[in-house]
Amino acid sequence: MPPTINDLARVLTTYPSDWQPSHIEPLGSAGGMSGAEFWRINTPRGIFALRRWPIEHPAPARLRFIHAVLRHAAANGCRVLPLPVTTHAGETFVRHAGYLWELSPWMPGVADYECEPTVAKLRAALRVLAQFHAAVEDFDQSAAPDSAGGFNAMQRHLNRVKELSPITINALSREISDSTWPDLAPLARDFLSRLPTAIDRAVARLETLNSAPLPLQPCIKDIWHDHVLFTGNQVTGVVDFGAVDIDTPATDISRLLSSLASLTPRPFREEQGAGSITPTTTQEIWSQGLAAYQESRLLSPAEIAAARALATSGTILAGCNWIRWIYADGRQFENPNRIIDRFRRITQAISAI
Repeated sequence: MPPTINDLARVLTTYPSDWQPSHIEPLGSAGGMSGAEFWRINTPRGIFALRRWPIEHPAPARLRFIHAVLRHAAANGCRVLPLPVTTHAGETFVRHAGYLWELSPWMPGVADYECEPTVAKLRAALRVLAQFHAAVEDFDQSAAPDSAGGFNAMQRHLNRVKELSPITINALSREISDSTWPDLAPLARDFLSRLPTAIDRAVARLETLNSAPLPLQPCIKDIWHDHVLFTGNQVTGVVDFGAVDIDTPATDISRLLSSLASLTPRPFREEQGAGSITPTTTQEIWSQGLAAYQESRLLSPAEIAAARALATSGTILAGCNWIRWIYADGRQFENPNRIIDRFRRITQAISAI
């Protein structure tokens, strides 16, 4: 049920007077796909974002954990995070009408990497990710709620990819309907036709690294180009931490670099030389990104190999998830064209595996 103005008022009165609104602007999903709803709030303290989490996620214990990770990172010098405001009761969120709500600063910048990709932005994004990982590596992991999928990304991906048997792929194929999102149907069938070869290669890469010594610590797990805000070529905000969990940093590196690389063959706009443009391959994007990351946090050979392996399996699992959500589960999304464009990139990526 859509919230009323009274719902917003009751939530906001749990915060101190400096955070009471002079203006409220509804934003709907703000372009996201998680099911959360957002409002832009003008207050004496500045502009803030009010977020109503979807009813099914996260549980209160997990949201406390997410907020604790953000605060720990900020205390250790990571300055681009939306730290939640504390209520009169000392909580970092509000329970109201069956939902969890949070109020956090409106982060400056724009997620414009897709429109204006530059080498400087690529490197800045990976440096900030490394800074986040370095800032939370000493976080007390005993504070983390149990993870249903387990904390070992390599084993988790290996198990899920192995579950994609020919029977499973055929079942997914039968779910695809030309009457449901007709523009997506041919892409989905093309994706599934390429799965057997991609699965064999992904399993081989994951099995090689399954017992590799990889660090475990808080990771963002949903870091991609839409969640990194830039002012010019500088990262001034990172948003959407709903998937934070204990994992290996290679998971985040893989997800972010795969996202940025999916925007090729769009060329980079180079900063040196006014208007000069240099085409950049996926391999060059990874090389630039990994080099920038290691300016703040060194990676072992196993972590680099794990990031590349997870990029392969992540492409497979992402495509299968979208097919299930849209055709089997019948989920509704605000912007189907945006999702079709995203799936087109997934299909292109699996073709390169």
